[in-house]
Amino acid sequence: MHFAKLDDSPMFRKQMQCLEESAELLRERSLKFYKGCRKYTEGLGEGYDGDIAFASTLETFGGGHNDPISVAFGGPVMTKFTIALREIGTYKEVLRSQVEHILNDRLLQFVNIDLHDVKEARKRFDKASLLYDQAREKFLSLKKGTKSDIATVLEEDLHNARATFEQARFNLVTALSNVEAKKRFEFLEAVSGTMDAHLRYFKQGYELLHQMEPYINQVLTYAQQSRERSNYEQAALNERMQDYKRQIDRESRWSSNGSNGSPNGDGIQAIGRSSHKMIEAVMQSASKGKVQTIRQGYLSKRSSNLRGDWKRRFFVLDSRGMLYYYRKQNSKPSGSGSQISAQRNSSELGHGLLSRWLSSHHHGGVHDEKSVAHHTVNLLTSTIKVDADQSDLRFCFRIISPTKNYTLQAESTLDQMDWIEKITGVIASLLSSQVPERCLSGSPMGSSHHRSASDSSSFESSDFDHTAIEEYASERPTYPNPGRLSRISHHLQSGPKPEKPIDVLRRVCGNDKCADCGASDPDWACLNLGVLVCIECSGVHRNLGVHISKVRSLTLDVKVWEPSVITLFQSLGNAFANSVWEELLQSKGAYKTELVPTGFYKSDKPQLLYFCKPSHSDSIPVKEKFIHAKYALKVFVRKPKDHSLVRQHIWEAVGGNDKKAVYRLIVNFEADVNYIYEQGCCNSSLTLAKAMLLQEQSTGGDDDNNTTGKSCSMIGGTSEGSEEYGMDGCTLLHLACETADVGMIELLLQYGAIINICDSRGQTPLHRCIMRGKAACAKLLLSRGADPQAANGGGKTPLEVAMESNFRDNEVLSLLSVDSNG
Repeated sequence: MHFAKLDDSPMFRKQMQCLEESAELLRERSLKFYKGCRKYTEGLGEGYDGDIAFASTLETFGGGHNDPISVAFGGPVMTKFTIALREIGTYKEVLRSQVEHILNDRLLQFVNIDLHDVKEARKRFDKASLLYDQAREKFLSLKKGTKSDIATVLEEDLHNARATFEQARFNLVTALSNVEAKKRFEFLEAVSGTMDAHLRYFKQGYELLHQMEPYINQVLTYAQQSRERSNYEQAALNERMQDYKRQIDRESRWSSNGSNGSPNGDGIQAIGRSSHKMIEAVMQSASKGKVQTIRQGYLSKRSSNLRGDWKRRFFVLDSRGMLYYYRKQNSKPSGSGSQISAQRNSSELGHGLLSRWLSSHHHGGVHDEKSVAHHTVNLLTSTIKVDADQSDLRFCFRIISPTKNYTLQAESTLDQMDWIEKITGVIASLLSSQVPERCLSGSPMGSSHHRSASDSSSFESSDFDHTAIEEYASERPTYPNPGRLSRISHHLQSGPKPEKPIDVLRRVCGNDKCADCGASDPDWACLNLGVLVCIECSGVHRNLGVHISKVRSLTLDVKVWEPSVITLFQSLGNAFANSVWEELLQSKGAYKTELVPTGFYKSDKPQLLYFCKPSHSDSIPVKEKFIHAKYALKVFVRKPKDHSLVRQHIWEAVGGNDKKAVYRLIVNFEADVNYIYEQGCCNSSLTLAKAMLLQEQSTGGDDDNNTTGKSCSMIGGTSEGSEEYGMDGCTLLHLACETADVGMIELLLQYGAIINICDSRGQTPLHRCIMRGKAACAKLLLSRGADPQAANGGGKTPLEVAMESNFRDNEVLSLLSVDSNG
């Protein structure tokens, strides 16, 4: 205690003076500390801007799924990284906001209000002391003969001046005591609160990155494998280029020596020059669907116009007996090689984690059929001559067909003879095998044929088979955990591709916008609230705590989106959820309320606050205050005073599988989802429940829902098995297992329903599901921790009940058997 005695004395005034000097020193220190805190929060703000700028730059660099350049370096894979970086940036902005409120604002309030009150109280005290001294001197200076009325007036002035003086003195004492008291806890609370905010910031960042750790490791593994594969391909390319150079040198030497024979090839030439049998063997493969390139390369072709000018064209002779050429040269020579590489990568990653973003783009990598026209020569009805009509140019030959003659020029004698040999061999093979005309009538634009034409510009070998790449790639496990991922890939390929949760849930009413700020295309969700929110609002929701909001990503947290969760979200939606959580706000547009701040925002007086719904462009602190008021304080929720019929209504709603009604009752009335039903307490509700269930039965449904008809009489307690299956002593979860779907069970579990609670006969909700044959509900309960070894009143486990009731779902039986044996 600072003031043992309150009498005005020199010792008392000395004590006040010491406390004032201490307060002034504390004020100087606090101002310096506040400046440092301001620098720190500004740094956090700049850090947030830097994080968002980096995420935006990465997003721009990564491009999209329709950007071929982006696909080449794995841009779509970076999408998840961009989302994570934005989320971490949001955490940092929330941290900055909390430091601003917890530390900076409190320091400023302490300096500008508490310490300032000391100065103001000192001024008032000095003024009152002066007036008191003057009044006392006037009163004491009166003579003995002074009139009584004058003395009375002066005495009254003295009394008033003393009262004012004492009041000012005690105000100063109060201000000093307030400062002395607050400095014991104010700074500790502020700094420790700041450290707690940092703890949550780093914890959230760790949890987010920990969830992504498997994905990051898979991407790193894929990158390492891509590096090794690229090194191998680069070495192979260099080897092939060296082989090609050696082949060119040999061909040049053969030409310079005047030889018309063929060099002893090393694999670059596709077919031996004199081996018509080999040509026939290659062409036989076309009947099996394997199209191979026999010969390809550039030839000069003389135009059929009057000028007769020569144009260089790329010709392809394949194993189907087709000779065709491109009317104009491909503007991107590297396209063929990149297409082969793309096909190879796509095939190699066909069962891998990253194949989703590879496969959708590499299939479109063929030449554009509109920009590259093809002209086909029918070799079955054609002949070839080794000369050029009306031309003395070297290396020429002609292909004569019934419709048109083609005068072609090779680049060397060796090249000329090679083309003539192969075309002659193909014609001979076509004639000897008597290939029907229809075999040649197929368009060279066919997928297999077209692919061989475009892909083989860098490969000219009889061993070149487009299916070989796929077979080779399929034998190479380039992805982690090949067994599991291959099964997943096989499942995806064998059946229709399931929709993503984000696509399904955004179609629900109101889910195209954030439930809290209206930002478009929200990609985060609150599991227990049933709403979709944007990335900024999701960061605020995380700080509310999991007891208020369980935040998950629609794209990152894949395992969360089970059928029960999706069913629940489809039954609610942002529009309905906001009609509950913002009912009072929606009716007025703006809402005024008086709040008594708690925790780090504690002050002496309640605060009168005005709320309106924020927009997506508002700052995070604005959104934070609104979300805290909306969900933590339930400021905008209508709270009826009459709770007498809550249990009856929620029993009806669960029995009728009305998730919206149950959700509203839980939020508005904070209804207990674990209360025990007693026979006779909800008679009126049972009639309504039976009517609703009979209506469901009449409209049909899936196997699980059809069991509701069996449960109607049971709810009323009128069936023959009512003694065994009656609802007396049951909870809402037992009732949901009898009459509702997995979405209702999910809703009750999200709001604290005890999964292994027993009814009056010792039956758990899992027992109820097994008895009613509701496999989907049983799977959900088992996945959420239902005890498969719990025995009912008769000592029977769910597995034993399943055996007696001819329960036929093999997956549930397997789960029960495994858990029982384990």
